[in-house]
Amino acid sequence: MSKTTDKTSATHTGIKRPNPFSRAITGALVAGAMALSASQAAVAQDADPLKFVAITHIVAADPFGNVLKRGFEDAAEEMGVELLYNSPAQYDTSQMLRMIEQAIATQPDGLALTMPDASAFAEPVREAIAAGIPVVVLNTGEEIAGEIGALNYVGQSEYRAGKMAGERMKEAGVESPICINFAPGQSQLDARCKGFTDAFDGSAEQISTTQDPTAITNAVLAHLNSSPDTDGVLSLGSLATDPLINEFRSQGAMGQIAFATFDLSAETLEAVRDGEMLFAMDQQQYLQGYLPIISLALYNRYGLKPTNNIQTGPNFITQENAEQVIELTQQGYR
Repeated sequence: MSKTTDKTSATHTGIKRPNPFSRAITGALVAGAMALSASQAAVAQDADPLKFVAITHIVAADPFGNVLKRGFEDAAEEMGVELLYNSPAQYDTSQMLRMIEQAIATQPDGLALTMPDASAFAEPVREAIAAGIPVVVLNTGEEIAGEIGALNYVGQSEYRAGKMAGERMKEAGVESPICINFAPGQSQLDARCKGFTDAFDGSAEQISTTQDPTAITNAVLAHLNSSPDTDGVLSLGSLATDPLINEFRSQGAMGQIAFATFDLSAETLEAVRDGEMLFAMDQQQYLQGYLPIISLALYNRYGLKPTNNIQTGPNFITQENAEQVIELTQQGYR
C-alpha cells in the first residue's frame, strides 16, 4: 500500500479507487506499468517503498487541483510508493521555491512538479537533478523541461491550445474577443493568451486581473461596458470562469456573448451542456498527476523512460459531449 501525505488544506480519505483510464491509456509508459504489475507488488512488499514528492502551483481553491491530486494518489497507490504532495494556499513563487529546496534536502526517489515560471524554477530543478533526483515536469514548463534534464514533460502545449481556442471562436463568428488572464507572469497562462490573440491577428485583447473573483468580474464588466463591440470572452481557468458564469447570469448575459474557457468545473460543464458557453478546453489533468508517478516508478525500478513528451490535451468539450464528461467529473476524474 502507498502512503500519501498532503500539505494542502484538502482532505484525503486514503481509499483505494479504481482507475477508469487503465484500459484507455495507450503507449509504452502505461503498457509497461500494467505488464509489470506482479513484480511491482513484489517490490512493494520486499523493499522499502520508493518515496516521491509532488509540488504544484495549483491553489486549493481551484477545482482543477482536486483532479490532478487524485491522479497523483491513484498512481502512488497502484505503484506501491509513498507520496508527499505540496501546493501553496495562494500562488507564491517564493513559497514553491522553498518547497523544492525542502524536497531536495530529503533526497526523495523522484520529484514531480509544475514550472509556472521557467526562469525562477530552472536552477533549483537543475540542482535536484544534479543531486541524483529524477524529475518529471507536468502541466507547465514544457519549453524548458528537456533543456534542464527532466525525464519528460506531461501536459499540453499551451500556445498551441490558445491558438486552437482562438481559431474555434473565429469559426463561431467572433471578431473582437478578450482573453482573461488572472495570473499574469505564469508562463502557461501567458502562452494561452498569446496563442489566442495571435489567432485573431492582434484584434483580441488581454485583460489582466488578480485571482480575486470580485476583481475578475469587475475588470471584465468594466471592459464590456467601455468596449461594447467585444463579442467573445475566453477565460483561462475555473478561478475566473465560475464567478463570470454567476455574474453573466445575474446580468442576463449568458448566451448573449461567445464565452469559452480552459479547464473544467461542474458549473462550466453544465453551462456548455446547456448551450450557454461555446466550449471548454480539457487538458485531462488526471493524467498529469497519474503519469508522472508511473514514469518515476518505472524509471527507478527498471530504468524505463519515455523518449518524448506526453501530450494530455487539448480536447474540446462542447454541447455534444459535455454530458458524458459531467459524469466523469462527478467521479473525480475530469
